[in-house]
Amino acid sequence: KILAILTCVVAQALAWDDVILQPPSDKQGSPAMLLFAQGADIRTDQYSSILGLLQEKVPFPLWVGIPQCPADVAAIPFGLSSGISRVTKAMTEQGMASPSHTFYAGHSLGGAMMPDYVASNAPDADGMFLLGSFLTRKYKTGTTDEGRPQVEYPVPTLTVGGELDGLCRISRIVEALYTQITFSADPASATDYMPVTVVDGMNHMQFASGEPPSFVKNNDIKSEVDEETAHLAVVTDVSAFLTSIVEGEPSDYLRQRVKDTVEYVKPITDALLIEGYEQFLPPCYCETEDEYGGLQYGTCVSTPTCNGGVPWTGQVSQIVMAGLDEPEVKGLSITATDSIHLVTEERPSCHLPHIHGNPEDSANPGSGDTPPLCDSPKECELEITTVTQPVYDNSGEVDIWRAHFSVPWIDTGYLPITANELKTKIKSRQAVWEAAGVQNVSYVETDGFPKDGGSGDRCGEINQAAIDWALSKLPEKTRERYEQYGQKLTVGADIGTCAAGPCWIWDPLRFNKDNDANVVNVQSVGFPSENKNSYPCGEGKLLPCSAGFHYCKLLSPARALEWMYVDGLKNMLGTNKDDAEGTVAVESKAEEMKCWEHGFENGGLVWIETGASCKTSVDCVNMCDCDARCSTSKPQ
Repeated sequence: KILAILTCVVAQALAWDDVILQPPSDKQGSPAMLLFAQGADIRTDQYSSILGLLQEKVPFPLWVGIPQCPADVAAIPFGLSSGISRVTKAMTEQGMASPSHTFYAGHSLGGAMMPDYVASNAPDADGMFLLGSFLTRKYKTGTTDEGRPQVEYPVPTLTVGGELDGLCRISRIVEALYTQITFSADPASATDYMPVTVVDGMNHMQFASGEPPSFVKNNDIKSEVDEETAHLAVVTDVSAFLTSIVEGEPSDYLRQRVKDTVEYVKPITDALLIEGYEQFLPPCYCETEDEYGGLQYGTCVSTPTCNGGVPWTGQVSQIVMAGLDEPEVKGLSITATDSIHLVTEERPSCHLPHIHGNPEDSANPGSGDTPPLCDSPKECELEITTVTQPVYDNSGEVDIWRAHFSVPWIDTGYLPITANELKTKIKSRQAVWEAAGVQNVSYVETDGFPKDGGSGDRCGEINQAAIDWALSKLPEKTRERYEQYGQKLTVGADIGTCAAGPCWIWDPLRFNKDNDANVVNVQSVGFPSENKNSYPCGEGKLLPCSAGFHYCKLLSPARALEWMYVDGLKNMLGTNKDDAEGTVAVESKAEEMKCWEHGFENGGLVWIETGASCKTSVDCVNMCDCDARCSTSKPQ
């Protein structure tokens, strides 16, 4: 596509649709300059409204230049750089004095390209803001003293995301917030230098105005706020950021916005953490010696530089598989610890789930070859280690956003960022019960597929737990939106595979969509084995064999939650669906939001309810021009 576009550049050069916005006449003082990169296929004049509002909001004269890139695509080589030179010259010719501050910004693909331009061509710029875009992972180049990865960028940068952005998803903005601020060696300084905020109810196109291009329309989500509200919220954040740089004083308002955003997106952050999200910390893939002198059952411990295991597997998956709520094992408790490994690994060792406590490494306690570890489940405590390999889909091959605009990297925010599946090796229900002293445990009943006489789909039960966990974490309005419009996640029967490990390894978790019924049926591939064989097998004890395992391809709770926030809404709430208004109101039973402002009472500074209704804190700030919040109860 790039070669075809380049042939048109010369012809277009004589008729660039650049936009120059001069400052309002009532603004006094030294001028500042803003250079803004357009989103893909979005006309330059579609940013006049939001950037004109920004000019009115900032307390200094701000010149704005929006260069048109070839074919309205900022990724075309040299198109952005030549456009910046062109509009800078045009602003000077129109009377712009030498600017005291120079800012850069962009939306969508323009926001994805602008950081690279600034880092290479303007590293001394005063600031940058990114709308519906973010600093990509290539800038995660630093480390703390203890080795924790850190984001580094030469220019102060504000990132603003929309809750209902269908192209730059909120979960990727959460990643930016966590890696830039929460995970920073100095979160307070990072809050001022690289703040991240999210606007409630806003979608991707609302960072601009007018009719969306086809790609945006086909992938965005209907907003829950009108354009005026969305623009005001964005501009209030951006104005606070730019003003703090010009005046040399941090913005208390923006600090509070970041704090509020951290709380607002906490369900997503918690989901990524319990998944062991690899972009927060990469996997350790460590080889740890176990109590038998081998590597098969060693536990990989997390460090400041890497993540040892998937918390969900130990905290939930193994517990559900063990069936601790069944009367047969009343009183049994389990401590399960997971390690992340490639399930295809054989050297230096394969890695297997294990119930610890027996002096013989290849024993299956309670199965007949060795006695159980407890006389009965009552007050029995078992220590189990498990193995998980999270599999991520955002490798670029299926990223339509990247392919459509010929973007040369894979971190676009378009695809889900969470694990596509968790390849999980855990101990079977039969193995756990026998180790706890339960007699005459039927493998078919505890771990067999229902079609073969089993009492339940064990992997499916874990998937249901992931869906239930995600639903329980959703904020009330988000849950009501999903329940009212979302494509529901349901759990289907477990699927068997051939009687060999490689079949299970490459047989994926199924997502069976039924758009007409507005549901997605999730089916796990299960691979259980009877608790009777000694293991591991093979010369040098390097190969696994079937012995009291129950392997599952599992739904990550983070993927379930991300679906409820973003992808699961598009079937009914996509902007390409028929809707006269273009926005959607979720029927909410939530308490009414009221404005609270800081005031003095009894000699102290307290929050005082004003009685005014609001949707966001921006509404309250504009009413009183003071420190104010929008909340159902008194802010903390």
